[in-house]
Amino acid sequence: MNILDMHCDTIYRIHEKRFQGKESSLRNDPELQINLEKMQKGNYLLQNFAAFVELEEAARRFPGQEDAPYRFALELADTFDAEMAANSDLIRPVASWSDIQQNEQEHRISALFTLEEGGICMGDVEKLRELYRRGARMMTLTWNHENELGFPSCMQEGSSAYRAGEKRPLGLTETGIRFVEEMEALGMIVDVSHMSDDGFFDVCEHAKKPFVASHSNARALCGHKRNLTDEMLRMLGERGGVSGLNLCPGFVIAEKSADGSRTHEGRNLLEYLACHAVHMMEVGGSACVGLGTDFDGFDEPSQPRDASAIQDFAWALHKLHVSDDQIDNILFGNVLNLYRELLNG
Repeated sequence: MNILDMHCDTIYRIHEKRFQGKESSLRNDPELQINLEKMQKGNYLLQNFAAFVELEEAARRFPGQEDAPYRFALELADTFDAEMAANSDLIRPVASWSDIQQNEQEHRISALFTLEEGGICMGDVEKLRELYRRGARMMTLTWNHENELGFPSCMQEGSSAYRAGEKRPLGLTETGIRFVEEMEALGMIVDVSHMSDDGFFDVCEHAKKPFVASHSNARALCGHKRNLTDEMLRMLGERGGVSGLNLCPGFVIAEKSADGSRTHEGRNLLEYLACHAVHMMEVGGSACVGLGTDFDGFDEPSQPRDASAIQDFAWALHKLHVSDDQIDNILFGNVLNLYRELLNG
């Protein structure tokens, strides 16, 4: 089965290892959860590669520079471009649906450049446009810091119910609303992972196109604030959006067992991740679930362990009597249909 993954932090990992004077390559770095050898074993069709910028780290990296987050994002874009050029026999970047089709015909993996942390634009739409010109086609509006666009999930005290037209204190700012409008005008997909509940509902009100939660699970099964409530899943499904299943253990099973493992109701991480998928389909519809592994973005061992073992997830879904067609849609079809609709520029 093909694999399409909406989120990983592999480019950041490569960049940071090189900054520390270590060797790293997308080709075959064994320490990476995603490298080309592992992607080939996993039968990858397309991987989103995020330029992850932590705002405080950016300020340390570029002291005294007001545009430090943007500079850091450009460095990560350079790293992405260099890795694509060095490995063009196996993987090539895509910016449109036709690019994806061409790579598939030529039996190459597709790579979509994305952005994780809307604060890299510093509220400047022209910076957003430049990153679009650099190939970025998706952006999370926040990470874990308040920025010019809105507020992150870590700032919310608990889930809030949606009430149309209500002023939400931790939602999008006026600049954030402008950015949603500009992203949709450019052809850049709005990503609400890491957004506060209020921000999610504001995006629902202001976005005209489908949007995604690139790496978020079901809060009903694991109460992490980064996961989506059932109300959010229903709204996301109604809007034609997709949520990508996150393999980070803390977003799958909240508490560790006495032996240090994460199990719940007799199920391990892999099996319980499949429970998230089934719940999300039951609540938001069969088209609202995809993959957003978050590989190379966390340190605790996960299941599947890396890109080479991702097909193990199909086994876990089969065990819950998910049909072959539904499994195909979770592993790649639902997100691919979304890209067919939105990446037409």
